[in-house]
Amino acid sequence: MRRHLIYALLLLQLSFTAAADNGTELEKLYGALNMLNQQQQAVYQQFQMVQEMRRGSVPMLYGMPMPPPPSGQIANYDAVVEAQKSAILRAESLYQQADQLLAKYNEIEEMKKPIQSRIYELALKAGQD
Repeated sequence: MRRHLIYALLLLQLSFTAAADNGTELEKLYGALNMLNQQQQAVYQQFQMVQEMRRGSVPMLYGMPMPPPPSGQIANYDAVVEAQKSAILRAESLYQQADQLLAKYNEIEEMKKPIQSRIYELALKAGQD
């Protein structure tokens, strides 16, 4: 009888220890998930800024006329061509930046999946206890 009581107490202690360990693990998982969410939000904000910059550079890509030089002078052909090349290079750079940011955003999303899965497992386990 006494032996059964000791086993019962040991099992109870183990379940409390497991619950405490699960609680600690959950705290760490939520902390990691929160950190990844913040990183993802920062990447998304950067992506939005790059998108706005791309939208602002679109007219230059489609041959929209450049503003005339000050004081009504005739624009130098070479300067106009160089400005258009520069605008195209800038737009390509912004496109690459947007692509990289989107890839980073998706990478962070993939990093979150195992953490979310583990949180779900622990939540189910806690619900069963």
